[in-house]
Amino acid sequence: MIIPQDIATAIAPLETDDLETAVATALRAHLDRLANDAALRGERLPFWLRRDSDETGDLSDQLRDKVTQRRANEAER
Repeated sequence: MIIPQDIATAIAPLETDDLETAVATALRAHLDRLANDAALRGERLPFWLRRDSDETGDLSDQLRDKVTQRRANEAER
């Protein structure tokens, strides 16, 4: 896999030899910036991009709970 130079330059200062760690760190930083920007505009990120540290359980369980909540809210209308 060849990484474009602009991306390699951006993740190089992360000081890790592990590409997976570097990419995950850069992606987390990017998502944090998106969340902060959205919060400043009074918006919220879609639930699949939010990183809630207090949530536990499998991702499929979380998604199923979100769908159940949404259907319950729609049924109340």
